[in-house]
Amino acid sequence: MRHSIIVLASLLLASNAYSADERPATKAEIEKIAVGNTVNGRLKYTKEGRYTFAGGNPGKYTITAGKICIKFDDGKGRCDRIVTDGKKYTMVTSQGERYPYGN
Repeated sequence: MRHSIIVLASLLLASNAYSADERPATKAEIEKIAVGNTVNGRLKYTKEGRYTFAGGNPGKYTITAGKICIKFDDGKGRCDRIVTDGKKYTMVTSQGERYPYGN
């Protein structure tokens, strides 16, 4: 039983996508990093709302508090969480992968 509780607690923490010292980035924080910029040399977010990844995978993006979502031109889409510890920003994918974001 104790092992089951520990496993469940670990899964719940992982699903939150951020650690105790992180919080979801605000919409304004994400916009400041992304809009009109190329982030990490590969993620391009135009001021008109268009997105490309390293020149491919075009689509449109939307930003909300703690999240940036892409609706690809082929109909697929995804949302990634953006979290911060107050100094650096991190993108957390739906699979839980973590990448620096605009650092």
